[in-house]
Amino acid sequence: MQRDELERLSKTELIELVLRLQRPEKTSRTSSKPPSTDRKERRERARPGGAKPGHAGHSRPLSDDVSERIAHRPEVCPCCRMALAPDLPV
Repeated sequence: MQRDELERLSKTELIELVLRLQRPEKTSRTSSKPPSTDRKERRERARPGGAKPGHAGHSRPLSDDVSERIAHRPEVCPCCRMALAPDLPV
């Protein structure tokens, strides 16, 4: 909410807003919320995962001399299990 919006509020609306902001945050102990929705202290302080900045990546090099090329085509759609036509473009 911007300052000009706050200035337009009536005194009772401002009081309601302040009281709402002063209420404690709902947790599984103070309301009917499930415990899985509570904020985890460790998670908030944890460092982000993944590679560290400047870390060189690792991957397998691709071969220059390919001995065999095999076309793997699914016979059915993995989502709906409908049969796929064999002449569909790759």
